Amino acid sequence: MQLARKFRIPALFCALAVLLCELVSRPYANMGISDDGPYILMAQTLASTGHIVYNGWAAAMIGWQLYIGAAFIKLFGFSFTIVRMSTLFVALVTAFLLQRTLVRSGITERNAVVATLALALSPLYLLLSVTYMSDIFGLFAMLICLYGCLRALQSATPNATIFWLCFAVATNAVFGTARQIAWLGVLVMVPSTLWLLRTQHRVLIAGSVATLAGALSIYACMQWLNRQPYVLPPQPLPHTFSYIASFLELTYFLLAIPFLLLPIVAIFLPSV
Repeated sequence: MQLARKFRIPALFCALAVLLCELVSRPYANMGISDDGPYILMAQTLASTGHIVYNGWAAAMIGWQLYIGAAFIKLFGFSFTIVRMSTLFVALVTAFLLQRTLVRSGITERNAVVATLALALSPLYLLLSVTYMSDIFGLFAMLICLYGCLRALQSATPNATIFWLCFAVATNAVFGTARQIAWLGVLVMVPSTLWLLRTQHRVLIAGSVATLAGALSIYACMQWLNRQPYVLPPQPLPHTFSYIASFLELTYFLLAIPFLLLPIVAIFLPSV
């Protein structure tokens, strides 16, 4: 057991399980899938010119995922599969990180593996892991911020707490450039963590400064994005609001919850 914990074998098992399932599925296609065709073209342009050029298709910011896609192109040459393998690499790291985050939350190693596999082996996760969509990159951004916040709450010294808060802010600010909603890490997760640590005045001041810096970096990124060609500025509030449509969407969401929880609940049904 000590050996398994030392080398993070349960987390490695989760990552390798994702890799094995993807290899069995043979996820090769020399064509665009959903929106990832134009994204792959952007990564190819970045690899060849060193510049990010939006082509009128991306609604998300894309951001750092273009650089990892361009790095794979530089290393292995261009193909649709090569660029998508950069997403698979991030998906493996995300599965590993999710298992460790759950363990940090106080869940046992076994239950953390079960919960991680319930997500990482779901059809949606496996599908998105072998496309060049921004979903996996955004999930990774939020998860690494959550991990940093947990480490900050569990740190024994103020210096360590400040380090992990800065880590959470910095990583979320950078990795959130793939999908703007991931910036909720800086805007919600870190402030919530600071509220829990509010009795430690030095930590509160340093964390607030880091959060402010993260918020300013987000603002700067959005200003840069709004100046790019073919990009439509996001509208925070809709021009019209339909109560009936919103009620139906909420109803569909509530009806879907039992199906989303079924893989986890089924494991504990015999004990219940």
